[in-house]
Amino acid sequence: MACMILDIARHKFYEGVIYLSLVAIAAVVIGFVSLEENVANIMSTSAPLQPAMQDFMVSHPVASAFISLILIMATSLRLTRATIIHSLFSVSSLATMSLSAVVILGVGMHGNILSTLAVGYLLSEAINRICYCTAPEPTLHYMFTANIALGTMPLFDSSMLAPAIIAPIVVLLSSRKPREIVVGYIGLLLPTFVYSYINWCSGGSITEPAVQLWQGMLSPSGLADGSYLSIPRLVMLGLMVFVQFCTTLVYINDRLSISLASRQIWRVLQIVVAVFTACFVLLPSTSPASFMCIGLGISMMAPLFFFKIEGVTSMIAFFVLLAIALWTI
Repeated sequence: MACMILDIARHKFYEGVIYLSLVAIAAVVIGFVSLEENVANIMSTSAPLQPAMQDFMVSHPVASAFISLILIMATSLRLTRATIIHSLFSVSSLATMSLSAVVILGVGMHGNILSTLAVGYLLSEAINRICYCTAPEPTLHYMFTANIALGTMPLFDSSMLAPAIIAPIVVLLSSRKPREIVVGYIGLLLPTFVYSYINWCSGGSITEPAVQLWQGMLSPSGLADGSYLSIPRLVMLGLMVFVQFCTTLVYINDRLSISLASRQIWRVLQIVVAVFTACFVLLPSTSPASFMCIGLGISMMAPLFFFKIEGVTSMIAFFVLLAIALWTI
């Protein structure tokens, strides 16, 4: 019984919720106890909504902490729900619930926490809807809402603009119907258009937000000059890459045990992680939200690896990851 509670690959729902709650509470407490330090470490950015999120976090720290807790739990539950509904693994596993929370704790609780967590939640919504886009039946509403979520992410963090621009490639791979592709592009552009229209109604230029986003994407964030890329966090990032590499090898070996529809979702997830990684490596505007998005994508696939190694090895691997996540704080 004790081994089952410690083995995240075989968690029951209530056990997963307990783990998620504990890690989420720890992340929020640690993040907001050192709020002044986090505000001082906020990277330079031109994201339109980020200053407002920073001001709210400073003015209302208790409310911000509560919202952050909700965002962490909602993001983890949304990603876990997608893995269960679409049967990404031959055996159901709730490991994503705990893994995604550990990823957020390790790489997301730095700088403008609210903006980073908002980006993570929007990514979870986008992925959840993109999974439905692989189905053969009409998926216009899923295509539209998924791209709305992707298009909203750059408003909170300008480093998200490049992945949002390249995201339609995923749409092209998941659907070959022209009307769905057109609907996807409209959804992608809608958030920036709405914000530009509001800015224009307030007396600003209608093109100012788009220019601001573009300049922010090409401006250095100062990530390497700050305290973010510490040795513990570099170890955490290295472990994330190692887990993804092992997960990919396991998937290649066991892919025939997964349904065809699930394999299409796996392909989309791997492309999403690859696109995000390429964008953040090549562009200077990389932020904590960038690494968190990569980690969240990995956490959806990693349960396959944890289920493969099973037992004591799986428990040790998870708690080593959790320990390093706590070490990064």
